Amino acid sequence: MNLKKISNKLKKKLVKRVEVKKHCFKDQDLLFEFKLSNFFTLKKNIKAEFLINEEVHQLRHELLNNSVLVVTIPHHLLTLVTSSSRVQLTINNKKIWITEHEMYKAGDFQESILVGNKFLSTKVKKTIIINNRFADFYFMDHLIGSQVKSLQYDALTLSINMLDVMEEADVEFELYAFNNFQFRILTGTRDAEKNFIVFNDFSEMAAGLWRMFLHIDNKLYPLNLVEPFDEVFNSCHHQIQVLSRKSVFYLELIPHSIEIEALSIEEKQDHDFLLTLSLIGGNTEFECSFQVDEPKSGMLRSYPVERIDDQLQTFLPMKDLLENLFVKRFFLVEHSDEPKVYRFNLDKKLLHTTTTYYKVISNSQFVKLRFYRRRDLSLGLAMTQAKLKKAIHEVQNFQIRGIMGSIEEFIGSKAYLLIEDRLSQDSLQVPITGEFSVNLNSLDLIGIKSKDKTVLDLFVVIENGAGEIIRKEKIRYNKAHYRKDNYYSYKKQYDDQGNEHHFMITTTPFNNLKVESFTIRSNVKIPMNIDVKDENIWLIGERTNTAQDNGIVFFKWLQKNTSVESYYVIEEDSSDYEHIKNIPNILFFGSDRHFEIAFKAKVLLGTHDLENILPYKPARGFFGYEETVKIFLQHGVLGRKNVEYHKKNYDMPFDLFIVSSDPEKQVIVMDEMGYEDQEVAVTGLARFDNLIQVNPPRDILLMPTWRDWINTDEQFLKSEYFLAYSNLIQNEKLHGLLEEYNVNINFYPHYRAQDYFQSEIENMHERIKFIPLGSQTVQQLLIDHALLITDYSSVSFDFTLLNKPVVYYHFDVDRFFRKGILRPIEETFIGGIGSYEEELITIIEDRIKSDFANFEYEITGIIKYQDQNNSQRIYEEVQKLIEAKRTSSVIGSL
Repeated sequence: MNLKKISNKLKKKLVKRVEVKKHCFKDQDLLFEFKLSNFFTLKKNIKAEFLINEEVHQLRHELLNNSVLVVTIPHHLLTLVTSSSRVQLTINNKKIWITEHEMYKAGDFQESILVGNKFLSTKVKKTIIINNRFADFYFMDHLIGSQVKSLQYDALTLSINMLDVMEEADVEFELYAFNNFQFRILTGTRDAEKNFIVFNDFSEMAAGLWRMFLHIDNKLYPLNLVEPFDEVFNSCHHQIQVLSRKSVFYLELIPHSIEIEALSIEEKQDHDFLLTLSLIGGNTEFECSFQVDEPKSGMLRSYPVERIDDQLQTFLPMKDLLENLFVKRFFLVEHSDEPKVYRFNLDKKLLHTTTTYYKVISNSQFVKLRFYRRRDLSLGLAMTQAKLKKAIHEVQNFQIRGIMGSIEEFIGSKAYLLIEDRLSQDSLQVPITGEFSVNLNSLDLIGIKSKDKTVLDLFVVIENGAGEIIRKEKIRYNKAHYRKDNYYSYKKQYDDQGNEHHFMITTTPFNNLKVESFTIRSNVKIPMNIDVKDENIWLIGERTNTAQDNGIVFFKWLQKNTSVESYYVIEEDSSDYEHIKNIPNILFFGSDRHFEIAFKAKVLLGTHDLENILPYKPARGFFGYEETVKIFLQHGVLGRKNVEYHKKNYDMPFDLFIVSSDPEKQVIVMDEMGYEDQEVAVTGLARFDNLIQVNPPRDILLMPTWRDWINTDEQFLKSEYFLAYSNLIQNEKLHGLLEEYNVNINFYPHYRAQDYFQSEIENMHERIKFIPLGSQTVQQLLIDHALLITDYSSVSFDFTLLNKPVVYYHFDVDRFFRKGILRPIEETFIGGIGSYEEELITIIEDRIKSDFANFEYEITGIIKYQDQNNSQRIYEEVQKLIEAKRTSSVIGSL
């Protein structure tokens, strides 16, 4: 083991590294300095490139002492940055990963770059990324002089050299504070003599370096300090220093901290933790309390502190800590006329003197707790619940074999396999433990089916001695080879009425096992030659219960403009059916007529997988499916999240894939998803035809998308996702903005989250309305609102096409794109981006105050055609495909 550690350390020391140390301006050019380590060759072939969109520019560079590299980005290239650009280094013909040097982490990386009317931010992520992060703001070159007149607790008084503006009594003064990736709005009030402006609320600003701008008439003027100033003042959370760098006005916020001399953590018999700490210098004179902060949920709790001699003690109830298993931070809060919140500044060795690891029982299972030193040197707590070890390792003859382990981590509990109908949640239970085998042939699967076509999910469930479910998780097949249109095992079974039930064991994209089923009722007539299809019969749909997207728009267009015999599929009990029930050729999903048309239709067009428009399994061997022409109409613009429609996920992939731009076709669908040039058509989406804004709206639409890692009710209610949106719609500052500007927020959750939000959030503010699923079409909602708040939904492109602003809430961006992002965030998220609640509300505030003006972005790289001819282009492409297949078939028969 020691030799291995030594070997790993040696390898680490010998790894070639390129670390960025700093950036600075020389004249108007931007210079980056890099440290090169472990490049042992004296001669280095170096290439430095600046990539702006599709263009590559060579950069000047200089190598000093064989280990320091200076790269220069000339001013004229910086002015060309529209959204995102990057610096790429190649040394000795190998592209180099760039990392941050310690100097860079602690230095000017926080300071953004003002170039003309652009405010560029920098980020190190394998390359140097330079973003036009705030492209929606107009930055002025003209500096405005300012002087600091006084500093007090949570109050900064300025004199600003704009007498003409100062004389206008009704002007509201706003300072916009920017650091590298965030901004905040500070509202100032005049003093009685109207000579000075007082800014006295810094609670929403985070630690770091902030550059100050004065906001006037939707323009941002950089402030400079006409007199040098180097003093500090305090707010509740920070010590704030006024800085002047080349006369430019900055505020640097440094968190209050307390040096800890000794720390003890003890678990007491009453299941509380006793924290005892001594401060360096014994400074315990002020009255204080202990604060526990849970950033992801917004939970904040305070506990009394007892002073014993020169030590401080507090009890932390175990039940409070375990309420959510999110990371927690700890603070000391000073009670005084000028209250302060202190984080603990821990020495690296301090936690070695006390117990930091605990294993406790919560909800009939073991939970591991770890107190640790955070990156900011403060005290944190991480918690991990018992891992449920389970897997399926064999599927054969409609039987499954697997393993269920770690049951000893669950106190007095038992495990069983739950087979559950996805819609009704009717289920069967089979006890399992250790190595297990379950014969699905012996189970009454027909009895739990809610519909003729349905999905039965498989879960492992842990139930405690009181009969309470404490864990419910899907189970994976570790030999899965995922295909949407295939299966691992299949059986056919008849019920007492002669109806034919088909069951197929398949997996989800995450390799979770499931059983798909469809029914052919005894009165359905199956044609003798099922392979004969009619190319003039087109079957169209979206999800089985919707008629709001590209499917219904294209269907209506076909009926109005062509002689195609087109049919639209929807469930009979769908609320959307009411909107289309008077249109000819509407088919109820699973009806006899649906089967009749599905058996004959040559052309299948879906916005999602064709599962949604066929009453049977779309797979080889089922009713001539291999003879159909398969068109993916899309339900959005691709370029963000990795989606499931890769060509590799099908035995028989789509014949035609509809997209909205040339980059979407080439970069995403061809390069990433594996389709050929002739299989992808740049037409635009059918629903874009109906995006016409008539009357200017005024309300806000809140429309988040789903999180695919949430599988159960318990997971949802404890998820960061639920907490984030619950906290947002209950934010008091947001409520104040809505009331002040007479604006409403209409909340339209994803269809899978509707019931949770509607039932769990009580007493919503009167200006926040819940929109039930199906009560309005998504297109109409987009037209009826002035601002869209979403997270990752592709409906944002529709909104942008209407020339209206979108604000994105990216509180979980790393997890959402954990499997990769198809194009850089800056290229496809066109609008303002908030990473956490306060920042999001600041951006919303800015858009409201700007009378919902749109952000200024170029979108031709996202949506090529901005007209109402998208359906026409789709139709022409499908007809060309049919003709090509007909010709190919004739040639093949010769």
